Amino acid sequence: MTAVYRTALGGDFDNLHPNLQWRYSIDSASGVAQMVSGIMDSVYCSPKLPGPVKSFHRRRHSLAIRSSRLVPFEQGNYCYRDELGRECLAVLRTFGFGPGDQYLNSVLVDDPTGLVDYFGDGPEYLYPITPSVTVDGGLLLETGPMRWTSTVGPNIGLRGLLELSMRYREWWQDDEDRFRCEAVVTNPIIGEVFHYRGWFTAVDRPCTIGDIPDEAWPLRLERRTH
Repeated sequence: MTAVYRTALGGDFDNLHPNLQWRYSIDSASGVAQMVSGIMDSVYCSPKLPGPVKSFHRRRHSLAIRSSRLVPFEQGNYCYRDELGRECLAVLRTFGFGPGDQYLNSVLVDDPTGLVDYFGDGPEYLYPITPSVTVDGGLLLETGPMRWTSTVGPNIGLRGLLELSMRYREWWQDDEDRFRCEAVVTNPIIGEVFHYRGWFTAVDRPCTIGDIPDEAWPLRLERRTH
């Protein structure tokens, strides 16, 4: 088995900082999950985003819809092979807002067409992901426009008010001995829709297939990747 980012980056994976190589080397045969904890210095959701859209994303765990600072953050990374034999990395994020936790879940899939990130519990949305390594050994993820994964008919590329693109960067902060990250989702009409940025530490924990939480498995198997 090969970790999804090692497959996607190929030989460039070895140019990642050693701590990022460790972080992204787990796969479905590793027998571990990776548990993250830290603080997001800033979490932001645009007030221009329509209320019904926010409510839908919150229910489907595809967006945190509050804005705040110094937000406690936890994340679990779980690897498995899905029913189609594809290597998957499920990422379950929890933002600890004062009024109550909010969640942002996604599943990265190593597909022959490339790396794809399915967002939410459905999954209703997918991002085609282009990963690269920055000059300081960080990981950069850039997406094409989000697509709607309908259960019938063709997938729909979202445009206009519904068009969303994401940029995620993660790197190692030597002076603080921890990871840092920043994620930004943008729309060509309203600009910045969502962001989170802050720091975290990570540890591996033993994990069997039976230990993987239900939330790591999409409610339905999505075969489509584009």
